[in-house]
Amino acid sequence: MLDAKDFIGRDQLLIKRSIDTLYENIIIRQSKDQQFAFDDYRAVVPSPRTYKGVWNWDSAFHMMAFSRLDPAIGKDQMRILFDYQKEDGQIADVIYSTGKTVFEFTKPPVLAWAIMVNDKISPDLTFLEYAFPHLLSNLKWWEINRYDGTLFGYKVHKMESGWDDTVRFDKPHVIENCYAIDANCFMVTFYDAMIYISEKLGKSSESFKHQRRRLINKINEFLYDSENHYYCDYDQVLHSFTHRLSPASFMPLFVHIANAEQAEAMMQLAKNSEYFYKGIPTISYNQEAYSPRKFWRGPTWLNTSYFTIRGLYDYGFKDLALDLTENMLDWCYKNKRSIREYYHSKTGKGLGAKNFGWSAAFLIEFVLLKNGKLDW
Repeated sequence: MLDAKDFIGRDQLLIKRSIDTLYENIIIRQSKDQQFAFDDYRAVVPSPRTYKGVWNWDSAFHMMAFSRLDPAIGKDQMRILFDYQKEDGQIADVIYSTGKTVFEFTKPPVLAWAIMVNDKISPDLTFLEYAFPHLLSNLKWWEINRYDGTLFGYKVHKMESGWDDTVRFDKPHVIENCYAIDANCFMVTFYDAMIYISEKLGKSSESFKHQRRRLINKINEFLYDSENHYYCDYDQVLHSFTHRLSPASFMPLFVHIANAEQAEAMMQLAKNSEYFYKGIPTISYNQEAYSPRKFWRGPTWLNTSYFTIRGLYDYGFKDLALDLTENMLDWCYKNKRSIREYYHSKTGKGLGAKNFGWSAAFLIEFVLLKNGKLDW
């Protein structure tokens, strides 16, 4: 299990701060009479004062973190979501502690990936047997409701992307008309996880392998702009790339589906101060709509930054990846009072909610990356 004592100096302090944050974000039933939606599970909320519920993709990231601390708590997050799963397979966007749910939209498909990561760190065949039918049902929901025969996309509202007010889907490129690069890459990880779990359970994985191969081919066919040399969201109604670059553009590196030339082109953008160096903003610095303090319209979020940096690292651009990692760690260290929801992408000033769960989860991953302790 993860122990802050295995690190020194700044990194030790950040690990301790992250662990404390994650444990402090656990809520439980206080009395038998209390209205509490999560029964006897230990629910990890994004931020105790700001977000009182279990959010879909937050829970995946919380599970990743607790796989290093107390795997049973991580599994509680999945059990909560699966207990409320609809018969058609949809997973809620959020389940509040009162029992109120939001099913108008969902969140990016990262739960299967989180369960795979959890199992690589803390194997549990019994839990995989429990989770498999729930994941299979959710996979079918995505294939029926968010796939048009070519690629996947988010629908209904920007919130389904998890990037609640993102520039990526500002008009004229409304979200329901776009093939979202991150949605499709997360679906690659969904198939990766289904292959992994199937094979551990002794089940056939051939159909998942087929769908994975097909999806990868379509991503590289439709979502790489060979004229401008970058991955990008594509508006299938307007028949054009959106040309709004974001950390989502680096997801093909995170899921290892870019070729060497494509990866090199993305690396050039990552080290260019007009685009992403070195705060990895949620829309490139040179976009007119870039705003470094406004939620998903320009600040730095640690989850999207980690996916970007890990992709660069895995493709061999280690010096750049470690340089960017050091910047993230320094920013978090300088914000001594709390791990924040997001950060000003030029100054590193902490913004949004305090004691934010997934920021703590990815801060742990950044420290492990920096210290060469990767295990998934």
